[in-house]
Amino acid sequence: MLTLYHYPTSPCAAKVRAVLAEKALPYESRIVDIIEKENLRPEYLRLHPKGLVPTLVDGDTVVIDSTIVMEYLDTAYATDSLEPAGAYAQAKMRKWPKWVDETLHPNWPGLAWLILIRPRWLAKSPAEIEALLAKLIDPVRRDRQQRMLAQGFTAPEFIASMRTLDASLADMEKALAVAPWLAGDTITLADCAMLPYVAAAELFGLAMMIEARPRVADWLARFKQRPSFAVTMPWTLDAASIAETRRHALPAWDALRKAA
Repeated sequence: MLTLYHYPTSPCAAKVRAVLAEKALPYESRIVDIIEKENLRPEYLRLHPKGLVPTLVDGDTVVIDSTIVMEYLDTAYATDSLEPAGAYAQAKMRKWPKWVDETLHPNWPGLAWLILIRPRWLAKSPAEIEALLAKLIDPVRRDRQQRMLAQGFTAPEFIASMRTLDASLADMEKALAVAPWLAGDTITLADCAMLPYVAAAELFGLAMMIEARPRVADWLARFKQRPSFAVTMPWTLDAASIAETRRHALPAWDALRKAA
């Protein structure tokens, strides 16, 4: 039996859940609360030394890093492969997980951390916040979270996230002009890699950025008709958080459109 250590709002975990669902692979779910830093407890660090989610356990095998987990699942469980046929199609597919790993996800905290985590931290005492920050292994992440906690939507990470999301959606729109899915005529690992970020952007209240790209909007609508969507995105956001995000995002979105 496969066991997945994950968290509902983590996009890295979500893209692995998308692969599991598209391949109809059963698994045992183990939630690791990353907001409360359960991912930095010794028992979890023994599985994933960097303290990140997800982690996949397949019998005696432990697989970490979400893109590698996706590829492992598609190789180890070859039925209903999520890789297209042909070297060029596979090259096009690999572009998207690489973009996620190198560009989109590193810039994602400026949206996701501010919207999903900061409100919970603001309700904590200074001592509780300091204790959470002290658990962080990476000093860069610690400094970034301190800055975003203090500055909120005025933090430079927010604009960087908006800019990166905008570039991602623009590239998707171009790719979807050629084929219905990002790497061809069928869903591949490329689509699973991008889905959590596009779907989360809509949940955050940034639907205007998706609606400006009709092919991306259609891609997302088609994904919503698949059973894998509910498993991939099993969370919602309250109306107040959505309104707050839109209030700050609309000026940034207007600036991005004018620059384009």
